[in-house]
Amino acid sequence: MERFSYRYTLSKRALKLYEGCGEVKDWFDELVAVRSGRTACDYVDMLADFVESCGRSPEELVKLTPNEALSVLKNWALREVRKGSRSTGRLYTIWNAVKSFLKFHGVEVQGKPPFKKGIKYLDKIPTKEELRQILNAATSIPTRIAIELMCYGGLRPEDICDLTYSSIKNDFEKGASPCAVFVPQAKSDSVYVTFIPETTVELIRQYFKFRESKGEKIVDKSPIIANPRYQGKGIRRKTLTAKIENVIVKSGIQSQLTFGNKVQRIRPYSLRKYFRSNLTGHAPNEYIEAWLGHTSGLEHVYSGTRDLDPSTIERMREVYKRCEPFLLATAQPLDQNSLVTEAKIEALKSIAKSLLGIDLLEVKIAKEKEVGRELNKDEELELYERELKKLREGKHNPQRIIHEKELEKYLAQGWQFVSVLPSRKILVKKY
Repeated sequence: MERFSYRYTLSKRALKLYEGCGEVKDWFDELVAVRSGRTACDYVDMLADFVESCGRSPEELVKLTPNEALSVLKNWALREVRKGSRSTGRLYTIWNAVKSFLKFHGVEVQGKPPFKKGIKYLDKIPTKEELRQILNAATSIPTRIAIELMCYGGLRPEDICDLTYSSIKNDFEKGASPCAVFVPQAKSDSVYVTFIPETTVELIRQYFKFRESKGEKIVDKSPIIANPRYQGKGIRRKTLTAKIENVIVKSGIQSQLTFGNKVQRIRPYSLRKYFRSNLTGHAPNEYIEAWLGHTSGLEHVYSGTRDLDPSTIERMREVYKRCEPFLLATAQPLDQNSLVTEAKIEALKSIAKSLLGIDLLEVKIAKEKEVGRELNKDEELELYERELKKLREGKHNPQRIIHEKELEKYLAQGWQFVSVLPSRKILVKKY
């Protein structure tokens, strides 16, 4: 079997089924053509699950009459419900995948599953304060970017994995804010448009600069979030969702509540629901749905976004810009210039902490001690940009922040004591 050009590949059991059965190959090719590569791979995997658990091969299934096929499906479903090894939601999706396979081969099954699709888990949509805690816990800049893309842009995790520099290049290079994102949607094999605020753009810009300092050349095909193992490839969906889940746990918020037999929890997809929830009532519903990549019932809007019509995109941009205060978890300055400055400051602090191991707040405190006054926001931003530039270029920094136990060693090397910082660390300087 040839490897697919898209990122979704068949699992081992699905690949075995695909390679050993022409009926499955034909069905798979049809799914790729009318749906998407991801859906095709998921459906074949679910068919493989069904074949293993019901004891019938695909060749046997396509020879059944519709009534016989319905009987096989019902008996299988009842056995699985009794075993309780799978959720009813999982059984429901397998049921539909098998029906799709049978229908493709002329066996049209009529009838519903002999169980109700239960919903055990409910999404807990984070508040602004909870989102702030989650963002603060995201010490990895790529993970923080992904979280902001979901909360502020409404993207799915799998679509984030497919984003490349070309998705944001136009507005990114022009400095337009908010920045339009052209999302290649794996689910529907199409492209739709959403937006991200200056905070997220600045994080991406600093992340690119860091990658370039390590020798990477950012080109149109460069992934927004790089795979740390394979240069030039985007991060994998499972890896990304696992990283986001770890950040949610690390944030310390109460991410799971129980209501009777229902469990409400914050999961990665809850961040996407934050986007819709916080925009509802502030932006036209059809715009919100279009930004989420939905098309049903939105033909008059979708026709413009589907064709990437510039006038439609600009109208949406203005609406999104007015709605930014309802999305952003950070404290909102009153004017746009202050907002941009604040966004850059937060981005630089996050970059320095996660990628370089430097706490820029300590640098600011040291500078304020040196000049004898508080720095304003513009001075703070200039200081951080200058400090990061020196670190990236490997230039010598005459000041260092050290622990008390290191002081004796530094004094012996010719460094001079400057002051004790509020964190109890010590600022030293070399002349």
